[in-house]
Amino acid sequence: MRIAVLADAHGNLLALEAVLADMRAQAPDLIVNLGDLCAGPFDPAGSADAQIALGCPTLAGNHERDLLEGNDASGSVAFARPRLSAAHMDWIGRLPGTLRLTDEEVFACHGSPAGGDLDYFLEDVASGRAVLASEEVIRPRMAGIGPARLVLCGHTHMPRIVQLGDVTVVNPGSIGMPAYSDDNPVPHAIETGAPHARYAVATRGPGGRWSIDLRAVAYDWEGAARQARENGKPAVARWIATGRV
Repeated sequence: MRIAVLADAHGNLLALEAVLADMRAQAPDLIVNLGDLCAGPFDPAGSADAQIALGCPTLAGNHERDLLEGNDASGSVAFARPRLSAAHMDWIGRLPGTLRLTDEEVFACHGSPAGGDLDYFLEDVASGRAVLASEEVIRPRMAGIGPARLVLCGHTHMPRIVQLGDVTVVNPGSIGMPAYSDDNPVPHAIETGAPHARYAVATRGPGGRWSIDLRAVAYDWEGAARQARENGKPAVARWIATGRV
């Protein structure tokens, strides 16, 4: 079993197309999309169309909830909403918040299993930078995974693999946004340090253990940065072009 894990495209169609081309060469048995799909200063409708066409298990992230509820802390939702059709919004409105897959061996969420779509599952940002949280902090956030031995999460855009006993937790990183800053839960920056589009491939091996390939795909990030700049988001353009805040 090979699972391609996508997350946090944020409307960046150029990055998404590069990831999908690379993913096809990996020949996964299953594709899972962890949300934050199309809200960003790029091509919301085009990226929504591309993700709908995958026909894969897809869940809603915090930006999907914001699109539906009218919240807009970053401006990305205000940019995306008028560019999305009623059909796009209907699709978004039917997405679940979590997924249980392959006979509950795999649990997928956007934030964390216990804390919802805004929870930082694997990261501690108290210092203003993202570092790996302690095992004591992470374990309570796993509540609700049931018998799963592979847990997939997104939201923080930080590619990580964490092993907790016999459970492997994977954040594939962000397809479309390699860095960002936020004021919640405290002012902090997320930086991957490179502009590549990220996703992961999880392969189940002997004994049910999972091997994880965190993939970084080159694409036309200058073009994506230009889109962000032209759409009034110079800070996002810098994040896209550099992977740094």
